Amino acid sequence: MNLYDTLGVAPESEVGDIKRSYLAAARRYHPDFHVDADPQTRSRNAARMQALNQAWEILGNPVARQAYDTGLRSADDPGVARRAAREPDLPAGKGWTPRAGDDGWMTDFDGWADEHDELSPDEPRSTTRTLVTMAPVALLGSAIVLVFLGLLLAVPAIIAVGAICVIFSIGLFILLPMFEMAHGRRR
Repeated sequence: MNLYDTLGVAPESEVGDIKRSYLAAARRYHPDFHVDADPQTRSRNAARMQALNQAWEILGNPVARQAYDTGLRSADDPGVARRAAREPDLPAGKGWTPRAGDDGWMTDFDGWADEHDELSPDEPRSTTRTLVTMAPVALLGSAIVLVFLGLLLAVPAIIAVGAICVIFSIGLFILLPMFEMAHGRRR
C-alpha cells in the first residue's frame, strides 16, 4: 500500500484534494474521537492515524512528494526491481556486503590470505635529474646572495641580475614538479 492509497487519493491529485482527504480521514480515525471504544478498536484507529500522519507529512510537502513520486516510478521499472532483488539489503551506514549466494571467497580463504600487494620498485634517480631538481633552490640562494651584494655595494646591475634569478627560480619551482608528475605518469 503506497501513501496515496493510505489517504485514498490518486497520485495525480492536487495538494488541496490530498489535504481534504487527510482531514476527513483524521476526523474518522483520530484516537480522541474513539475514547469510549474497546481497546482493540482504539489501537487499530491509532495505528491508522499514525499511517495517515506519515502519508500527509510526505505528500503535503512538495519536495518530499516529488522524491516519493520518483521512487514510485523507479519501483515500477522492471529493471530497477530486478537489480534490487539481486542486491542485499544494507543496514544504514554499512559499506560492502556480498551479494546473495556470493560466499565462494569464504571457502577459498587460504588461496588469497597470503597474497600481498607489492608496489613496483622506484627507478633510481640519475645524477642529472637530482641536479635539475636542486636547480631552483640553488638559483634562489644565488639570487639572495646577489641581491644582498648588490645592495651592499650599491650596484644596480647586480641587483637586477639577482631579481632575474629570483623570477627564474620561482618559475622552476612551478614547472619542475609538473615535469616530474608528467614523467611519473609515463612510467
